[in-house]
Amino acid sequence: MNLRALLFITPMVFTFNCFANTADKPQLDQLSWLNGCWKGTGLGGEVQECWVSSADGVFTSVFQMAKDGKQQFSEIVTIAEFEGTLGMRVKHFDPSFNQWESDQGVGVTFPFVEMGDNFIQFDGLRYELIDAVLHVTLDMKQGDGTHQVKFVYTRN
Repeated sequence: MNLRALLFITPMVFTFNCFANTADKPQLDQLSWLNGCWKGTGLGGEVQECWVSSADGVFTSVFQMAKDGKQQFSEIVTIAEFEGTLGMRVKHFDPSFNQWESDQGVGVTFPFVEMGDNFIQFDGLRYELIDAVLHVTLDMKQGDGTHQVKFVYTRN
């Protein structure tokens, strides 16, 4: 390829990528299907999760897991833009509201991967609505590997 052709193609590719990146930027209002309270099963117990969205599009949830009628742990979850990138952050708490994460900082972050009409995929975590049933799949670290943990919810 000669220099003239390269100089002609390079700005076109750059311009296309600029428009593609803008169009591909996820819009959190696409997650309206997630709003509300959900009840189901996971981790061998009963789970509940309630999602609300703010005017600026940030989604926040409170989660709790109970087994044999006793709360095992809870979480506060946020889906928002963090430092210019969409992601999910989770903080875990024991029943006495002591935070699990040792650094007491931002908690666990799941970077955004992709979003569609009825799903959002993070690195290691997926939320998907199928026929009014919310399916959540978490890649949980175990020893040197990972295994998938599944949660199944219906609207409460």
